[in-house]
Amino acid sequence: MSTEQRIDSLTGIRGLAALLVVYSHLCEYKFFSLSALLPGEVGVMVFFTLSGFLMSFLYGEKDFNYGSVVRYGISRFSRIAPAYLFVVIASYLIYNLVDGQFIYAITHGNLLRHLMFSGNVSALWSIPPEVQFYGVFVGIWFALWAFRTRGNSAFLVMMLVAVFALLSYRSSLPGTFVGSKIHYFFTGVIFGLVRARSRPGIGMAPIAVLQVMVLLAIGLVIADVMHIDFGSKKHFYSSLETALFAGIVIFVFSFDTGMSKRLLGNRFIAMCGECSFSMYLLNIPVIYFALKIIGDRPLTQAMAAATTLAILALAWIMYRTVEMPGSKLLRKLGTRLLLTPRPAVAAPVAEPPVLLEPLDASPAVEQAK
Repeated sequence: MSTEQRIDSLTGIRGLAALLVVYSHLCEYKFFSLSALLPGEVGVMVFFTLSGFLMSFLYGEKDFNYGSVVRYGISRFSRIAPAYLFVVIASYLIYNLVDGQFIYAITHGNLLRHLMFSGNVSALWSIPPEVQFYGVFVGIWFALWAFRTRGNSAFLVMMLVAVFALLSYRSSLPGTFVGSKIHYFFTGVIFGLVRARSRPGIGMAPIAVLQVMVLLAIGLVIADVMHIDFGSKKHFYSSLETALFAGIVIFVFSFDTGMSKRLLGNRFIAMCGECSFSMYLLNIPVIYFALKIIGDRPLTQAMAAATTLAILALAWIMYRTVEMPGSKLLRKLGTRLLLTPRPAVAAPVAEPPVLLEPLDASPAVEQAK
């Protein structure tokens, strides 16, 4: 985000979501007991909703034209491609040349699918709906722009009909298809549009009260004082209530109050937020190799802590050496290829005709004339 649009607490929310995913996978591999609250699914739910929120917050009020759409595409691709493609290619090499049991089983048969951002191996399943949403949002953006600038509601109605049609069939759609998670993205879009029109600094006291209430509700659920049965993972992902709650949480904590700054703006959570995508991609492979090192020894919380530190360290390294440099390079290349105007070719200037005198013209002849 640019300086005037940056919301630091959203980086913290990404960090917390990534930590929830890491904790969930540690539970799945028996470092901790499994939680009925589905922390990993909650983390992914927050990622999806936050994506919709940020897209509408950043672009929903902007003009829709070639330059803005190309900049949007360059920004989205350069954000996700470097780390993701690095992990896919590295996993392909590890699986085929080093360890045939590697957790990211990228084979000759599914390599192209993963390179095209449509794979479904392990945690990589969540990348396709995210990338597909980037394309869906272009249609939403155009519909909003047409309605705002031209009063044309036809495209907006068409988009709403399409979204609600997908909502109706979300439970029966493949998990790697954006339609199965459209309620999370669309909830984020709605709250992002509202947030974009909210003036900072106004009405912060009620916002702070809402933040406290949300934290109390989450605390009561974690302590099982307020019992909520999320059901199966499939039921959880299909729930409209969880999508609405995620949108409310992100909207409420997108305002920088004193409490949100302390909770989400501290250096550790901010660091986790910055390298959250790398954390998401690397946590399962790191856990896999940690279990190989541990062998048959009983798992302890100290081992879980050491594994988590390794995930954080490697994620930060990949963020600094792959994600950031790759993003800058792709932005530069994309801008040069798609946005830099080509120099105009100057039209040749017609020289005035030169009148040549006849060869036999001489002063004597001219005088005789």
